[in-house]
Amino acid sequence: MLNRAASFLERRKKSWRARGRRAYRGLKAGSEGLRMRVLIVDDDSAFREELAAVLRNSGHTTTGVSSSAQATIALGREEFDVMFIDPEMGRQSGMELLTHVSERLYCLLLVMLTARATVETAVQALQLGAFDYIRKPVRPNQIKRVLELVNVQLELGRTEAKPRDPVEYANALAAKEGYEVLLLSPDPVAGTAGKVSHRPLDPENPSRIRDAVEGFVASRKKAAVVIAGVEDVLARHREEEIAALLEGIRATLKGKGPLAVGYDPNKITATGALAVRASIGSVDAHLTLESLASPIRRLVLRRLAEGPCTFTQAVTATNIKDTSKIAFHLRKLTQSGLVTHATRQRYRLTPRGQGATQILSSIYDLDSRKGSGNLVFPLKPRRSLRSRSGSRPKPAIHLSGRANPRGSPRSARV
Repeated sequence: MLNRAASFLERRKKSWRARGRRAYRGLKAGSEGLRMRVLIVDDDSAFREELAAVLRNSGHTTTGVSSSAQATIALGREEFDVMFIDPEMGRQSGMELLTHVSERLYCLLLVMLTARATVETAVQALQLGAFDYIRKPVRPNQIKRVLELVNVQLELGRTEAKPRDPVEYANALAAKEGYEVLLLSPDPVAGTAGKVSHRPLDPENPSRIRDAVEGFVASRKKAAVVIAGVEDVLARHREEEIAALLEGIRATLKGKGPLAVGYDPNKITATGALAVRASIGSVDAHLTLESLASPIRRLVLRRLAEGPCTFTQAVTATNIKDTSKIAFHLRKLTQSGLVTHATRQRYRLTPRGQGATQILSSIYDLDSRKGSGNLVFPLKPRRSLRSRSGSRPKPAIHLSGRANPRGSPRSARV
């Protein structure tokens, strides 16, 4: 059934990409939170209606279905911001649906409903591509909190910088600040100034981007680089790889000029935006992206930046009462080398963890071109800079919507 219904998801994918993760479009002035479209997949009709009632009371719109087949049809017919799914729906293969959808509709955030909330459950949920999980029976405050975390995740794609035309910006760097500028964009452009050189952005080959920058900058004393449409590159490669690429470009430009990166906020994933902002603002950001990708882990790191804390204080900082979930995230931070913890001692940041908190502080300072002048900006709509051609074959999608040239599953990392 899932294979026969896959065409539904493929038809929706283009629409979902154009829409991105813009659940925040439903925000109203003075409201307490998001107004989301939620799909509930559970074969327990009483539970389904109970959850829907909680969501509707908070202003969200809901659609409830009882099987994987019905969910696939609903996803092909409508657009949703969040899907709540019970993977243990008897013979209905909810686990298969969760995996199937997470690999195709990366703009949809998946929340797993489970009656068994343990650290192992958390690992399983995240491996399958879930954004979070909630223990049954659910409580209204749990639903509210997970949707607050969704909003936190969506904030990564937002920016206070005004939309810019990359050609106009490159011309301004050349005319007003005297830089020789390399402009990399997906499609041909017109109207570049004499000191602006354009090269096509090849999203399939990051090494060509690096070589183009190094070749351009090497013979110039005052050089700047403007990259437009970076979401195309992120859609085809691991975020850590692209973050390392941007860090390398920053190093190449050191002492010569700024790096400016533009992206379409409607097409980039939240973790993709994090990768761009972190790599432009900090050194070695790619080493900590996995830990920073989770909003819960970011909350824990911010608490630890204030000083050592106990497990209970970490729970309080996240405002999440599920201790097994917090235990999982603290374990991941410890395994990644950002946090240290010994028996009967408090959790503490390591030097690398301190660097991670500095990254969190720096990624929001890029809009005003502080310090080095490096900039991250949303692209002004422009036909010649469309990021995807209708004739381009659709790449295979894996974790966080990145295309996977090697065919690894979305669950490649947790």
